[in-house]
Amino acid sequence: MGILFEAFQPVIPIFVMIFMVITVITLMINVKHGYQLDSISKKIKYLSVIGLTMSLVGIFLVTMMPTSNDSDIVELTPFASIKDMWYFATTEALINSVLMNIVLFIPAAFFLYVLIRKELLTTVICLLMSVFIETVQYLLPIGRITSVDDIILNSIGGIIGTLLGVIFMKFKNVYYVLFGGK
Repeated sequence: MGILFEAFQPVIPIFVMIFMVITVITLMINVKHGYQLDSISKKIKYLSVIGLTMSLVGIFLVTMMPTSNDSDIVELTPFASIKDMWYFATTEALINSVLMNIVLFIPAAFFLYVLIRKELLTTVICLLMSVFIETVQYLLPIGRITSVDDIILNSIGGIIGTLLGVIFMKFKNVYYVLFGGK
């Protein structure tokens, strides 16, 4: 995880600042329009909007960060880049790459599911978002590798996030039944 922290250290302050700005702006808008977070449902919805927004900001910052690759690399063979890493990279680099691509989409899918409550739609949106990111990485001169493996791993993260959202909403429903929604 140290390698990941070092790699993304430049974007962490930007992420934190954007988080604070978005939180303050949304709270100000809520106060101005008289929207009060006076129920569990409203709090969950508000936190889900903030969580989804910040997940998308994080995905954007991580995936659009320029690298030192001097040419556009496109890998369309499924699992080829993972296989190459298996043979030529360290175990830590392999685990970091695979886990990062999965974990990157878990929060976005979780918060998106909590907001729209449609499993298939949430998963399809995550898949399309991953395809969009890989396409933009190819089109922009930022030295990123475009790989079908990233789309597969991001989609797995989207599925995991959706499942976690389904579980969370089931617990929320149990809470309402047991405690009357307070």
